[in-house]
Amino acid sequence: MARAAKAKKADPVREAAVDYFAARSHNAWRKQLLQTNPDQRGQPRMRLRRGVMVDINKPWASLDPRAKADNKAAAYDAFEAVKRFPDDREAASEYVHLRWMARNKGDKTQPKALFKPYARLPEVEKDKDRAHVDRMKAALRAVSPKKKTPRRAAAKTVKIDAKTWARLEKAARTLSKAVGANITAEALLVAGAEAVAAVSKAAAKAKKA
Repeated sequence: MARAAKAKKADPVREAAVDYFAARSHNAWRKQLLQTNPDQRGQPRMRLRRGVMVDINKPWASLDPRAKADNKAAAYDAFEAVKRFPDDREAASEYVHLRWMARNKGDKTQPKALFKPYARLPEVEKDKDRAHVDRMKAALRAVSPKKKTPRRAAAKTVKIDAKTWARLEKAARTLSKAVGANITAEALLVAGAEAVAAVSKAAAKAKKA
């Protein structure tokens, strides 16, 4: 008997969204850090990641794998928040904050003031959680398979010489007088084509019979 506790099949959209989110979220955070604190450029910013102090002030490409794993954990939580509360930004943001506290409870470098209920956080801190929700939604839009729009058949044109068109217009004017309604040459042409098609179809059926 196969193992009962088989790992669930990976969701390719989820994994792609997590990778997209984690890299862009980290690089956006670092860009903001260096804009606000230019003196931090080239300076190590040590944080506890997976039980080890690592420098997180590096571009995503050269970031320590443990720091990358922590960013991905945040991305998975953001994904879960969006899936649980797709239409409630505040509820999703609160979930993101709860998960952040759970992940960072052992990190003494984090300010104690952040370990409080979402409702009691200052708006500037809430905005960080909201940004996670917004970024994950953007990531999902970016990586989700695009629906193919059915191709419309190219419109075909019928070329009619001037003499034939003049005859059609004359016939249309005659018919308009006869029925007391305005009949255009275009309408007459379409009606004629439909009539020919109907007669041809009936003739084909008769021949087959």
